Amino acid sequence: MSHDNYTRRRDNLESQKGAVDQRLDDLRQILATGFGRRYMKGLLTFHGVYQQSIARSSQEMAEEKGRRNAGLKILEEMKTANPELTLKMLLNL
Repeated sequence: MSHDNYTRRRDNLESQKGAVDQRLDDLRQILATGFGRRYMKGLLTFHGVYQQSIARSSQEMAEEKGRRNAGLKILEEMKTANPELTLKMLLNL
């Protein structure tokens, strides 16, 4: 691998890490407020994180599963950003 390729790859990885760090910092700011936690709780509820599937068809089941998986990804990011405030939000469900 040439030096230029290495440098580009390193810079790209650093940029991606910076974007993830910024997103987590933003999420920490949201979770630090009561209205932010209420909003995030509503978002998780919308995505069906706390309900069982009652789909009548395979299409509905696939849609519910996709929506729930998105919600679980959001919840995982919340736990990564601030586990204590995520737990506080979850206990107030």
